[in-house]
Amino acid sequence: MMEALVALLVLAFGVLGLARLQVGALTESRNTNARAVAVQLAADLAERMQSNVAVRRANPALNPYEIRWGAPPAAGTDCLATACDGEELAAFDVRAWKLNVRSLLPNGDASVFRSDTDNNQFGVLMRWTSFKAMNEDIAPAGQDALYTRADAVTDATGAVGTGVASEICTTGFTCHLVYIRP
Repeated sequence: MMEALVALLVLAFGVLGLARLQVGALTESRNTNARAVAVQLAADLAERMQSNVAVRRANPALNPYEIRWGAPPAAGTDCLATACDGEELAAFDVRAWKLNVRSLLPNGDASVFRSDTDNNQFGVLMRWTSFKAMNEDIAPAGQDALYTRADAVTDATGAVGTGVASEICTTGFTCHLVYIRP
């Protein structure tokens, strides 16, 4: 009888260990999926910017595709129903894109900014609610450094940050930075 109880106890610990591994795998799967969605959203914005020939050729000092964190702009001209100029198309694109970011990423938001070093390059910084790995909050220093490096935002030169001082990842969010050249 005692051997059966010990065997049952060992089996229970094994099942708990497998359950913990499954939860960790699901968390990482969600993180990976969110990053894949962020990359697709950045490609979508690059295509929208590329197809707006009027704004792309004019290359205005204040590009209408440059946006900051926050709610999407108010609905303007519906460019699917009527012909739009470059500025109207940009406003329509930005609204549609920001709505996609909000719907596809949990608490998703985005900021698009022009690079300080290249006038034709834009940074797309997207953020969403962090998916915390189990026990990440109580991880020892070595493991905590791995979590931090995995979620760190680095610019094109590999330096931590976006390369633009005003553009940072908000605490409590996971961010993904992509540079595009429409």
